[in-house]
Amino acid sequence: MTVTPLSKEELRFEQAVQDLLSQQYAVLDHFLSAEEVGHILQTLHHNLHAGRFNPAGIGRQAGFQVNQDIRKDHIQWLDHDHPPEGCTVFFSRLQALTDYLNRTCFLGIRDMEMHFAVYQPGGFYKRHLDVFHQAQSRKLSAICYLNPGWKEEDGGALQLYLPQPDGSERTETLLPLAGRLVLFDSQVLEHEVQVARRERCSITGWLKDEPRLF
Repeated sequence: MTVTPLSKEELRFEQAVQDLLSQQYAVLDHFLSAEEVGHILQTLHHNLHAGRFNPAGIGRQAGFQVNQDIRKDHIQWLDHDHPPEGCTVFFSRLQALTDYLNRTCFLGIRDMEMHFAVYQPGGFYKRHLDVFHQAQSRKLSAICYLNPGWKEEDGGALQLYLPQPDGSERTETLLPLAGRLVLFDSQVLEHEVQVARRERCSITGWLKDEPRLF
């Protein structure tokens, strides 16, 4: 029996799978090139200046509220079936990764929901979990950062809280570097966005095991 070797892309995806299994999160640097990030940022800033972003909230449906003591960013929801200019390559690559995860891990991911997120200087999001008690369809959180030249002193790091087998907890701090994709278990890992000291942009969202109803 001949085994077809994995492509370069599949090797990266396989490493992400192994990292998710072993530590419940994965980091794929250079998921987008600098040029691809630049094209997406042009669209993001155009939409931001056109007033298409709204203050982000917490909760859902009747429990939805905007509380800037907990979360201080602005978002615009994206339609991955009709991606905005510059974003097609991101959604295509994320779909390829999703297909690989479904083939190898049998996650049953059937949909994704993604949005632009912008934190202005002083923006943050306190420690939280990405699933709701009444809705458990989010399986993996996915964040792709769009911040050229980001430095540690710019703040805005993603802080992951990792439960340990002995009941303790350790933290992992990840800078929002341009082109970096972070995946983690939506139902297990609490996380926060530390205070940003410059504008911090991303495409953020979730891979879900339930399809959209519309």
